[in-house]
Order: sequence, then C-alpha cells, then structure tokens
Amino acid sequence: MSISKVLKYIRQGKNFLITSHMNLEGDALGSEIAVSYLLAKMKKNCFICNSTPIPRIYSFLPSLGIVQTVDKKIKNFDTSIVLDCSDLDRIGKVKDFVVKSGAIINIDHHMDNKNFGDVNWVKPGASSAGEMIYELFKKAKIGLNKDIALCLYAAILTDTGSFRHRNTTPSTHMIAGNLIKFGIRPEEVFRKIYESHKLSRMKLLSFVLGGLMTEKEIAWITVSGAMLKKTGASFDDIEGFIEMAASIEGIKVAVLFQEIEKNKIKIGFRSRGNVNVGKIASYFGGGGHFAASGCVLKENLRTAQKEVLGKIKEYLGK
Repeated sequence: MSISKVLKYIRQGKNFLITSHMNLEGDALGSEIAVSYLLAKMKKNCFICNSTPIPRIYSFLPSLGIVQTVDKKIKNFDTSIVLDCSDLDRIGKVKDFVVKSGAIINIDHHMDNKNFGDVNWVKPGASSAGEMIYELFKKAKIGLNKDIALCLYAAILTDTGSFRHRNTTPSTHMIAGNLIKFGIRPEEVFRKIYESHKLSRMKLLSFVLGGLMTEKEIAWITVSGAMLKKTGASFDDIEGFIEMAASIEGIKVAVLFQEIEKNKIKIGFRSRGNVNVGKIASYFGGGGHFAASGCVLKENLRTAQKEVLGKIKEYLGK
C-alpha cells in the first residue's frame, strides 16, 4: 500500500498509540517521536508506548516525556501506528492493546515484514523508518523543525551504522543533508550516541573481547549475565560490541550471543560482503536486514551457540 493510504488513515483517526519493537534503538525511538510531532501538527491526540524502556544513550532526544512503558495505564485510542517492526509479536506486551484498536498502520522498511496492518507501507529500499517518516512529512506538506530533524537524523544515523551499511543510498545522504540544515551538528549527535560511555561499559568490553572466538570466516562474542553483574553494566552498554567483531580482517559473519535470562539468548548478526544474515536469522524465527539482523532462542547459552554457529557454517559452505 502507498504513503497516501497512510495519510488517509491518519486523517480518519482521532486518538493514536505509537509504538515499535522491544529493545529500542535510534531508528525506532527517533521515528516514534517524529511521528508524534506530525500527529500534533495534524491536530491529533497521541501518545507513545513501548514494552521496554528508553536506552540511556538517547536521553538527548526531545520530548521523551511523552514516551511511556506498557506497565503504566494505557489511554483510550482508536488507531495504532507501529514503526520499524516486521512482526507484531516483536512489540511485546503492547500487542495486547494494539490488536484491540480500530486500525493498525504498519510503517516499516524490513524485507521480511508480515504485513500485519490494516494499512501496510513497507519499503525495503529505505535505509530506515526515519527516512520513511521524512517522506511522510513531505507528502503531508508539513514543515520540519530542529527537534524533528534531530530525531530523524538520529534514526537514519543509527540504522545505517553511521552511513556505513549497504542500505545507505544517495537518497539517504540527501535527506541527511537536508536535516543538517536545521542546525543539527553531526559530530555532536555521533558523540552522544557512540562516544558517551560509562566506565562499566568499558569494563564489560574487556571481558567480552577477552572471550572473542574465531573460526575461519566467523567471529563471535558472548555477554553473559555473570559479566553484567560483575561489571555493573546494563544491556544498554552492549551497543556497538558486535561491530568490533565484524571489523576483523577476513571475517564474513560476526555474532553476538547475549544472555537475557536463563535459557533465553538474544543473538545479533553482522556480515561483510555478500552474506545475507537476514536469512540466517529467519531460520531461527528472527529477521532484519541483509547485513544486520537478529533473533532470540529459548535455549541455554552453549546450545544456542552450537545451533547458530552450525547454521552459519552450513550457509557459508554452500
């Protein structure tokens, strides 16, 4: 479906719930806040509700006060807008409320999107949901301001890996350039997201890199619950670890095994070259992009590692 259909549904609604996937990152959160500005300019009522809290590194973004978690009282609403999410199950507990809404607007850029909405605007060619929301502002003929530009720039920056990933296009750079014109300082945004680390993160990193493993074209690292406890670090502090494993010369696939809780392992994939890790993640019920994807396994750490590494070796051997 088209962007015009999205605007039609927005104009028909009055009260909106905006949400995204669990374990928020810059694209999800930045897009949510930007959409809230869009709705406000269209004289709509809205609120943002997620199943997991805001990561510390995004505390510089504006209007975070309107973002709530599902443990608080959910307001009445007639329309849901789900952003940057390929599967409705990925929004967590918020799903219980979304499925009861009058309409669901699905805006996403993942190629494996399940088209779960009443209106589905899915654009795999877009670098990010943030890029799509920029287009939505243009289509609605609603002007941007510095706060909106900051949210969209953070969204695009994070989902392109600072404009390094293959989803970065000429259009992506053009949009980023237009956002910078609103007074965005790229070096400041980059520093706040990627270079404002706590000491606990650096202690955790030393443990993680100490356990780095490689085998031919595969590199993997592990973050256990014991490591987090010993260093005083949090899940937020893990951001960017996998990129270090992926940066090793000759490595085609990097994997991060993250112990969320006992017998529940979150797995992140990164690839270099022509390896589609989105396909590998989908085998385990996950998904994502060609070069960056993830999944969750309800297994112990050792079993999860054996299964995932085995599948990667099988894939690379073809």
